[in-house]
Amino acid sequence: MATTEYTTASAERVQLWAKKIWLEMPREIFWGKFMKENDLNSPIEVKRDLEGNPGDRLTFYLANKLDGAGVAGDNILEDNEEQLVTNTDDVTLDQRRNAVRLKGQLSEKRTAFDQRAVAKSQLKTWLAEVIDDDLFSQFDTAPSTTIFGGNVASLALLTAGGVITPALMDRLVAKSAKADPKIWPVKINGEDYFVLVIHTDVAFDLERDSEWNQTIRDAGVRGDQNKIFTGRYGMYRGTVIHAHEKVPVGTDAGAGGNVAYASNMFLGRQAGCFAWGKRPEAWEKEFDYGNSIGFAIGAIWGFTKAVFNGTDHAYIALRTARTNV
Repeated sequence: MATTEYTTASAERVQLWAKKIWLEMPREIFWGKFMKENDLNSPIEVKRDLEGNPGDRLTFYLANKLDGAGVAGDNILEDNEEQLVTNTDDVTLDQRRNAVRLKGQLSEKRTAFDQRAVAKSQLKTWLAEVIDDDLFSQFDTAPSTTIFGGNVASLALLTAGGVITPALMDRLVAKSAKADPKIWPVKINGEDYFVLVIHTDVAFDLERDSEWNQTIRDAGVRGDQNKIFTGRYGMYRGTVIHAHEKVPVGTDAGAGGNVAYASNMFLGRQAGCFAWGKRPEAWEKEFDYGNSIGFAIGAIWGFTKAVFNGTDHAYIALRTARTNV
């Protein structure tokens, strides 16, 4: 009698795992909710130009607004045209991989849990967190515009009282309108929204602000089916607030170098560019005549905070004191 069997090394099984990872990965990446492919109306634009094509660097551009006066009446327009002005930035790809190798079949029998399932799950989580770490790090690197809690001018002047307040968030929005180039909000169902990502310690402080508590009771969100609202901590006057423990922090601010702080992140439209070189891929491999098995995962990608002419585009760093809970 002929039988058909798929072993742990079967290509069908590997491909199923790889497909599942690709479907689930965007939901595991914190920044995934802010990413859209080739969409100018998102905080992070996703590019796939290098996926399946040679090259490890992608150049993208910003077209500046036209600011000429034009012509009025019957004045001649010909030979008075305005020149387009564009600026460029680039993102470089890199590869990251990791693997888990199980000891063998006897070792697998010693546990009540499925070691293979745990290995796959942990690898998927690892890759999502590596991608998130990359974005948090890149956004926080050498910001060109920074607002400090307590309205001070630097981290060295920050005091323990310089925590987040609704007034600081108002200042972020006001600053975005005066930025050059202007920071444009993301438009959802005709409404304008910015994104503010704060550390969980900062969220702890915000919850103890009386003005915040008074305002948040009446804060409604229209169009909340958009994924930019998924998992939000709160809303404040058109700013969608998210809290995350991976927001960069330190404990050496202030004149005495002992004030705990967080580098919170305010984003508008097209604050960063994420490029896939190769989507997350999974592999399985048998060792020792099939007695042991290993699982691997990897991807090729690149991310950069958009910087044109030395200025961050659609990004402001908000560095505040925090209660180190």
